[in-house]
Amino acid sequence: MRYLKILFAFGMILLLSFCIPNHKIYGQTNNPVTNVDLKRNIQLQTGSNQIKGAIYDTNESGSVAYTLVVKNQQSVLLKKVIILNQAFTAKLSRPLRSSDRITLSLQDKAGRNLTGATQIKPAQWQVLNKPKTKIKTSNWSNVFQNSRTTPKKYRIIQAPDTGISYLKKPTYIAAKSKFSTLRATSRSVSPIKGYQTALLLPTVSTKLVNWQLPQGSVMNGRYLYVVYESQQRKNYGRIVRYDIQQLQGLGVWQTGQADMLRRIENRINHHQFATTNDDRLLQAIKIGPEFYMGHGQAVAYNVQDNRIWMIALAKKSRQQRLIRIKLDTLYPSDQHQFIFRDTKTHQSFHGEQTLSIDGDGNVAIVSMVSSQTKKSFAAKNIKVGDLMLYRGAVSHGKLRLYMSRTLIRQKPGYFGQFLSINNNTDQLFYLTDGAYYAIPASRWANGELQKSDIKSGVYVSPKQSTREFESQVWDNNGRSYLVVNRGAEIMHEIQ
Repeated sequence: MRYLKILFAFGMILLLSFCIPNHKIYGQTNNPVTNVDLKRNIQLQTGSNQIKGAIYDTNESGSVAYTLVVKNQQSVLLKKVIILNQAFTAKLSRPLRSSDRITLSLQDKAGRNLTGATQIKPAQWQVLNKPKTKIKTSNWSNVFQNSRTTPKKYRIIQAPDTGISYLKKPTYIAAKSKFSTLRATSRSVSPIKGYQTALLLPTVSTKLVNWQLPQGSVMNGRYLYVVYESQQRKNYGRIVRYDIQQLQGLGVWQTGQADMLRRIENRINHHQFATTNDDRLLQAIKIGPEFYMGHGQAVAYNVQDNRIWMIALAKKSRQQRLIRIKLDTLYPSDQHQFIFRDTKTHQSFHGEQTLSIDGDGNVAIVSMVSSQTKKSFAAKNIKVGDLMLYRGAVSHGKLRLYMSRTLIRQKPGYFGQFLSINNNTDQLFYLTDGAYYAIPASRWANGELQKSDIKSGVYVSPKQSTREFESQVWDNNGRSYLVVNRGAEIMHEIQ
């Protein structure tokens, strides 16, 4: 009798084990797997038949098994039993093709789908299509409104000595590590203390984008727009928009993950399929269509019309082209040809490759006096290397610029890389490799500038090699950012 009771009890336990739901047993459909992210850690690659990775469910602590199904449309490429939260490797029935439409799903032992089909695609940059509408073109003729040769003497203001020669081309150096720091030297005058890596930019050029040649940049709210120059087509390039707010949310801005764009670039170039995190990161970057844009450093954002403005040298050497670019298409909406011509001598001269626009719509261009320029001036007190300011605005639908009678002596470095304005302080920042001048724009334009008004930031010793400083921009809070090349990156101000 005792043995019968033991046998009966054992039978009841066995029966209950089949009747009571328990999702630790293979094939039970009541296991909550609908929130499992199937492509979070899956690794696939075009041209390969290997699949590996893991499917995680944080609600599970035991060894729960399901069947992973990989399909190309309706064709099954793999059916494999996997254990949740455990790594696996398997081989598909054939190598993947770029044209495949791959989906992943989980099934129970009975072949019932526990998840919907999750599509997984090769990682790709998000490229905007070229608009079909034609770019509007007009001719502004001469935009220069006064004479450069009238004054017998210009007012000369001596700038701080940066120790960097404006006559000798700098020696460039590439970044030695993933994360860089620049600190102001003792030659600086009230400088920005320094800069640190905020985001490492892609560097491997492809047929799509020449990532090695970032040039100018502008910032508007949450977006940073970087102009890239093409090596294949002279004077052509495109604009890439980086969503800083989204990058911050993904933890790749000003953190130890600042190299994530380099990693996703590697995955794209090796034709790997995008994980969930890859997709989120790629959504933060929009690549505009290619267009004629010149060198790409004379660029600014105009809050007055919500456009990016860019000045390019036209095919005729003395003719300039102002291009206005829409923020949503990253492509020109209209362009205006113009020339610089002295109203007294009627002499045409080259326009310049710098441009800034302040919050009130004031346009500024800074130029250096060259040996050729000096010959055309009547004034005797100017020197090669002095900086000239052209300032104005668009009036009655046309750009009008006037030259300031105050010149700054002398250029802070060899290449004039970029011109920007900090609207919070009304300072023009004239950037060269390794150094900048910060100059009150209104005081310079109105002839009120004093030596003590000019501040400087120097980030390299006189005989030291330098990174290539491409552009300097400002966020709404007045915080500064640098785009630096030779290991392209965005650096943020150290406060």
